[in-house]
Amino acid sequence: MKTTTKIFGLLLLVPMVCSLGCQRGLPGSVGDVESSNVQEVAGNFELQATAGGAAEVALPEPTGFANITGKISVVGSIATEKFVNYAVNKDENVCSNETNVRVQLDGNGGLQWGLLFYDGPFKSGDAAWDHADYVATANATLDGDLAFDQKACIFLSRIKAMRVGQTLKILNSDSVGHNAKLDGLTSANLQIGAGADVDYKPGFQESKPFGVSCSAHPWMGSYIIVRDNPLYTVTGEDGSFEIRNVPSGIALPMKFWHEVIPSGSMQITINGETQAVSRGGFELPALEAGQDLNLEIVINADAFNNAL
Repeated sequence: MKTTTKIFGLLLLVPMVCSLGCQRGLPGSVGDVESSNVQEVAGNFELQATAGGAAEVALPEPTGFANITGKISVVGSIATEKFVNYAVNKDENVCSNETNVRVQLDGNGGLQWGLLFYDGPFKSGDAAWDHADYVATANATLDGDLAFDQKACIFLSRIKAMRVGQTLKILNSDSVGHNAKLDGLTSANLQIGAGADVDYKPGFQESKPFGVSCSAHPWMGSYIIVRDNPLYTVTGEDGSFEIRNVPSGIALPMKFWHEVIPSGSMQITINGETQAVSRGGFELPALEAGQDLNLEIVINADAFNNAL
C-alpha cells in the first residue's frame, strides 16, 4: 500500500514539474524569428541524421553563375466564360466589382502571374552559391514597387515571391480597413487601417505558395511564397521572366506554379521539346559559367480550362 501511494504521488508531481519547467515562450511579434536560429536547427537535424547512420550528401561546387530568361505562353483559348465578377457585398463605393480574371494573357498568349522557382539545395551566404547581388538584398525590406498592396479591395499581386530574412511591406491603399490573413508557416492575421501599412517577416521556407485573404472582404485572395534562396521569378504582363546569377555546374530542379493549376501533372513544351511535369516539377540541365539560357515555355490552354 505504501509503494502504491509513493507511485501515485510521483505521478502527481510530473504535471506539476512540467507546468513549471516545460513552458514554451511565444514570439514577441509576427515574424520574430532569427534566420540564424532556423539554420542552427536545420544543421542540428542534419548532424543527428548523420549520427544515426544516414550518409551525409556533399553538394557539388558551382563553377560560377549564369542567367535564365524566357517567356511562358499559352496556346489555345481560355474558357473566359468561367471567370466571374468579384462577389462584392460591402463597401461598394470603394470595392471594384470587375471580373476576376484568374488566367491573365496578353495579345500573344503571354501568361502573367506564373511562378518559376529553383527547388534544389542551396547554401545561403556562400559566395559560390549566393551571388553578391543577392546577398546585398538578403535582409532587405520589400517596399515601394516591391511592396504587397491592395486597392479597390483587390490584391494587386496575385503571387508574391520573397526570401527568408526579407521583410515584406503590406500596404492598404484603400479608404477602408483591411486585414491580411497569411496562412504560411509564419502565420498571421494583420489588421491594416485605411492608408496604413504593416511589416511581415517570415522565418521559414515554404515548399509552395500559401494563401492570403481578407476576412472583411472575403472575395479577396492572393498568394505568397517564401524561399531560402533568391532563385525565383514571377512572369510579367507579357509572360516574360528572368532569373539572374543562377549557380552554374549544378543540377537545376525547377517548379512551375499558377493559382489555377498549383500542383497538377501535365505536359509543357520547353524550347520545342515536350516535357512531363509532375507536381509542377521539371529539370533543367546544368549551365555553364557565363551562359545565358533562354527558355520558351508553352502550356496548352486545356491545362487551365480543365482546372477552372
